[in-house]
Amino acid sequence: MKVVARNLLCGDGTTTQEYRVANYTTLTRNTLLMVDEFRRKGFRKLTGPIEHWVTTFHTGYWGFRPDKKEAWQEIEEGEIFLFHASGSKFLDVPNKRVRDVGKGVIGIGRVGATSVKDEPAWWEEVHYDGNYPYLVHFSEIHWFGDTGSIRDAPVRQKSVDEMVDDVHALDENKITFGEMNERTGYRIPAQGSPGNIKHPEKLFPLLLERLHGVEPDDWEMPESEGETEGSNGRGASSVRSRDRDRNLDSGSRSSGTVSYESSIDETMSGWMDHEHALDTFEDELIDAGFESGETDYSDLLAWRNTNLVLAEAKSIHGSNERSQIRKALGQLYEYSYFDVEQDTERVQKELTRCLVLTQEPSDGYREFLEYLQGEGVFTFWTDEYEIRGLPASMERFEAITE
Repeated sequence: MKVVARNLLCGDGTTTQEYRVANYTTLTRNTLLMVDEFRRKGFRKLTGPIEHWVTTFHTGYWGFRPDKKEAWQEIEEGEIFLFHASGSKFLDVPNKRVRDVGKGVIGIGRVGATSVKDEPAWWEEVHYDGNYPYLVHFSEIHWFGDTGSIRDAPVRQKSVDEMVDDVHALDENKITFGEMNERTGYRIPAQGSPGNIKHPEKLFPLLLERLHGVEPDDWEMPESEGETEGSNGRGASSVRSRDRDRNLDSGSRSSGTVSYESSIDETMSGWMDHEHALDTFEDELIDAGFESGETDYSDLLAWRNTNLVLAEAKSIHGSNERSQIRKALGQLYEYSYFDVEQDTERVQKELTRCLVLTQEPSDGYREFLEYLQGEGVFTFWTDEYEIRGLPASMERFEAITE
């Protein structure tokens, strides 16, 4: 699987990344990362007529109606969604031609960005009165069907006969409701988009089989630590070393058809900047004698003697600074509870919460971040391989690393 990108002009005049996917014959590292992440953190689902997913194949995004704006605003970068295709609704053909398509899961994707559009993109928008202005872009998509037979073009350039062929191609190798019932004893709800999945772990073997080629009987499902019936399954999680093997060189993969001439490094630049910031921050702590790692919740947890550092990194630029900082602050306090307060040893240490950004925050946010230092949140950013920060934050960092 390869992810590539190009700039997309949004309806509000801003520019974002349009994410596209082309198949490789080998499993990439990104796939393995997604497999591990949806096993640990779960996923939700998006539901729509199967012909709508032909647009997603071409554009790399999914859309929401105006009445779903609030749900769209709550979607976070990095979230993983199942692609649930319902039956065909807008292709004007005899029912027997599309009777068997849809009604199952046809793919899975990771959210990379959101934007707004004002141009028609879905078959329903082009030929009827549909309106899906609120977009969720995927930084990574895995289709289960025969996408190699689908012409990569906007649906407005396709005939109804070609669309019928396309939905049948996407429909191949889907996870049906019958298969879910028979093999797992559980099925996702048919309604709701975005919809929650109460027991994502039950579907994990089926997804792994599609993504990884592993038969469910050959996969040993990890046991949830400390989870009992009726609990939410969350508690202090163990610390593991952060994986820094991020060789995204396309030369290490099998060749495949790529729709746009952009490298995977461009598409994943936000993620790479995020990881570089964490690497640089972690290196400073390690050099000072800290032990460190990540948990199921926290980007970075480090400790030495009586000091404990909890860090959350965010990749920022002009248009996302507000949302990223707000998200990071909520995560810092949430993870303080689950990774620190619920652990009998960590809670005894002096906690330093650190917001680590990929660039210096704007003047408009500086005063707010300076205020937060008095509330126990310290702000840092990277300058190539150097750590910078607000004056009081740097004083705090020097005090715990001396």
